[in-house]
Amino acid sequence: MSEYLEHAEKAEIFSAQQKEQNLAIAAQAQAPELSHNWKRIIVTIWIGQAFSILTAYSSMYAGVWYVTETTDSAFMLAVASLCSMLPQGLLSPIGGVIADRFNRKYVLMAADAFVGAMALIMGMIIMMGHVSVELVLIMSALRSVGQAFHIPAMESTMPLLVPKRHLVRINTLNQSLWSLALIVGPVFGIFLYTVIGFQMVLFLNALGCAAAVLTIATAKIPDFHDTSDEARHPIKSLKAGFATLNADRGLLVMAGIVMVVISMYAGINSLFPLMTYDQFNGDGYMASTVEAAYGVTSLVGMGILFVWGGGRRLLRLVALSGFGAGVILVLTGLLTPDMFVFFVILTGVSGVVEAFFNGPLLAVFQKRVPPEKMGRVMGLFTTVTALSSPIGLALAGTCAEFTGVANWFVIAGVAVSIGGILLGTLPILRKLDKEVAATFDDAKVVKRKVELRSGGSNAAAKE
Repeated sequence: MSEYLEHAEKAEIFSAQQKEQNLAIAAQAQAPELSHNWKRIIVTIWIGQAFSILTAYSSMYAGVWYVTETTDSAFMLAVASLCSMLPQGLLSPIGGVIADRFNRKYVLMAADAFVGAMALIMGMIIMMGHVSVELVLIMSALRSVGQAFHIPAMESTMPLLVPKRHLVRINTLNQSLWSLALIVGPVFGIFLYTVIGFQMVLFLNALGCAAAVLTIATAKIPDFHDTSDEARHPIKSLKAGFATLNADRGLLVMAGIVMVVISMYAGINSLFPLMTYDQFNGDGYMASTVEAAYGVTSLVGMGILFVWGGGRRLLRLVALSGFGAGVILVLTGLLTPDMFVFFVILTGVSGVVEAFFNGPLLAVFQKRVPPEKMGRVMGLFTTVTALSSPIGLALAGTCAEFTGVANWFVIAGVAVSIGGILLGTLPILRKLDKEVAATFDDAKVVKRKVELRSGGSNAAAKE
């Protein structure tokens, strides 16, 4: 009897290993061949996106400063934030459908060109003396519309260009660009707004978008999209995206937990200045010190992840990051008013810890979802994350009034830690993590024939 059980156990282990190998082979078959100069392609795209994102954030914060100066209203600032988030959250599923239906290179170019054209038109209107708060809100909403089509297309394009083992590194590189824009954008945007005027900031944004369009146009991006009849019908195509996510229960459970974690953390992020003022009797200088500590250390964390690559067990890394971030929030909420230095230190540590969350999480989707349906799934996930922010802001603002800011840090920290524990311990997610780890082998790199001077024969070279 014991020999039979031992044999059955070995057969089960072999079956699981065989399944993981089959998943890896299937992933390789679905992915297109990689270009030998994929690094050059990524650098070209990244340079254009750097100009576009930095100038976009500068113009966005110039608009925020205009609303602040003109209205001095927290309500209007909240409306401006809603205009910048809501269109992206609502339209990203449609953006994902478009990314899967058409050549993603042209989708990216069209999205950047749209944002640039809107910035140019708004700048011309302001130059003619018709600036208003309503115009700034419209500008924010139109930029958000462009992002609803740009983000799913970009995130679904990366797996077509990058070896699987480098996906976390590239996601981290892109994430660091957004983080750098969040640090530099406010200072740069308000400075330009004060020195050269609002309309010139928008013209600069248009130039940044033009640079992004040009670099994407020159980059060699494979035309890999869904050619099925289903993809020709938007409603059926959108349903197929839902079906793809729903069919993968592990991915669906992970997305649900991540939505809760992001909602809690988005609300907490808005309370850091109030925590400085309320709990530590701080001033603007102290609040900026906290923000600077987070910004700098988050870039450090991304640098570590970029060099390391994240390993194979990506979901385990996401879980550890979520758990660690929650613990830090709890410790922050327990600090006494004379412990501001420890508040700065814990905030800095959280910047490093949180850097290990987004890049590996995105790579799980990119490794798991078929390339021809990646745009739709990433569009749905973008909607989840975009709508989580206003939900979290509303929850934090309401609950913190009753519990106190410090106590809400503790409550939110416990919720985030539980989310991290679930991501790392639920059997369905541990299984998902193992299956994703089995798909790290790369598709073949397109070979480039190089003629040797001595002998004139050809040798295949690949990177």
